[in-house]
Amino acid sequence: MPRFLHLSLNRKYIHPRLRRSITLQAQASNGNNYPSTIAAILTEKNIKTGTQRSISFTSNGSSTLSPPPPSQSAPASIKSFFLPQGWPSSVTEDYLNYQIYSFPCHIFGWMSHSLAGSSMLKALGIGVGPAGAVGFSAAIKWVTKDGVGAAGRLFVGGKLSAVFDEDPKRWRMIAEAVTSLGLALEIATQLFPANFVTLAGAGTLAKATGRGMGRPCFRVVQTHFAAKNNVGDVSAKEEVWEVTAQMTGLAASVALLSFLEATGTPEAVVPIWAAIHSIHVALRYAAMKQLRFPFPNFKRGTALVHRFISSRGKEILTVEEANKEEKMLQGPEYGPDGLQCVLGCSIEELLGSIEPPLNNTYHRELSGGRGEDDVLKILIELYEKERYILTWRDGVAYVVLWESADAVDMLRALWQAAWLQNGIHKMKGAEGESGKESIGVVVFEKLEESLRIMQSEFPELENGANKVGWELERGVYPTGSFCLSQGQGALEETEA
Repeated sequence: MPRFLHLSLNRKYIHPRLRRSITLQAQASNGNNYPSTIAAILTEKNIKTGTQRSISFTSNGSSTLSPPPPSQSAPASIKSFFLPQGWPSSVTEDYLNYQIYSFPCHIFGWMSHSLAGSSMLKALGIGVGPAGAVGFSAAIKWVTKDGVGAAGRLFVGGKLSAVFDEDPKRWRMIAEAVTSLGLALEIATQLFPANFVTLAGAGTLAKATGRGMGRPCFRVVQTHFAAKNNVGDVSAKEEVWEVTAQMTGLAASVALLSFLEATGTPEAVVPIWAAIHSIHVALRYAAMKQLRFPFPNFKRGTALVHRFISSRGKEILTVEEANKEEKMLQGPEYGPDGLQCVLGCSIEELLGSIEPPLNNTYHRELSGGRGEDDVLKILIELYEKERYILTWRDGVAYVVLWESADAVDMLRALWQAAWLQNGIHKMKGAEGESGKESIGVVVFEKLEESLRIMQSEFPELENGANKVGWELERGVYPTGSFCLSQGQGALEETEA
């Protein structure tokens, strides 16, 4: 009996135009257990539709081609039209939930914009009086309001660009609030047509500002969805969702405005707009709550370390839990239980943050009466293995970052701040009023203790967080304008 070499083969080829993958699988073994009728199988998979068919080759050279897959059903066609190629594996798990809320949100949003636009046209007097005079006046007023609105985009791009990556959920809702104000001012032009330029200009300014805030946040969300680096595909499908919603919203607006005109109640636009826009904002909030960012920001990062410390290392907050518990409208100034941490402060803030102030017993005892430079040297020596320096005052952690500090270093600082918040609060309660003179030295001892424990336990947090899906190295935190760098023989502070 002939002897066969055991063979396992997998090959994949993707046709560049048809977007089909062909996988070759072949196996051979000894003659006793290998099915002599089948020598190899080719599998052709249509990447766009997910359908596949196979070609079987027998040992005598013949082949069998399975019938072509049936044409796409209507549901499958709709799915391929609205969803990115390879869904659901090509996007993150929260993608569809987000779209389910965003789609009706867009519909009501376009209805809201349409009603606001109709109010401004009525305020301009379109359809009343000599057509030429009205048209010329309307053009001047319209250009004026658009010129004012451009200033909003200029301000946002120049001053606020750094904040959107850190907390896109919160800033998307702030953008929604600013846009709502702008639409309300445009609606008000119908009630006060004599003040059209003022109201419409202010409304356009607010809308442009809101749009300038919303677009960067939206780009962060799109990039988050692209689980396979397929940002272009995700963006294109987002257009499909939004344009479909836009067409639906505009059609509903035309029907609604026609009804109001037919019934002779155009003034009802104002309360109807208020109701429609309220639904739009509520849906926007619900859509943002569906997002599950796997990277920590200040709020998610502090929640992560707080859960770990409070459970004595027994619990790791999951990505799902952190995003659900995140207070979306709250600013980054406070973490769980009011934790405050200033990342990227100046040296002056750092040295002034040791409790009590610089010219008191603590600094004299710590530096031997020599002054702040020696205190800074002591702190640098204390944190020689870290890429940050942290001190504490009045329940607030102040952190100076080295130029080379990354997201994990900032999370380490948050861990230490969370531990200090718990430890120093307990210490103050025990000291009472009698401990004021020695509190500074005790705080420094707590700094040493917290740093030692953090360095010991943080690897456990890091490993546990990675296992439950956190991407700690992608963390984005609100940082100040300063960082430290080591010059030639001297410490330098640079403005970021």
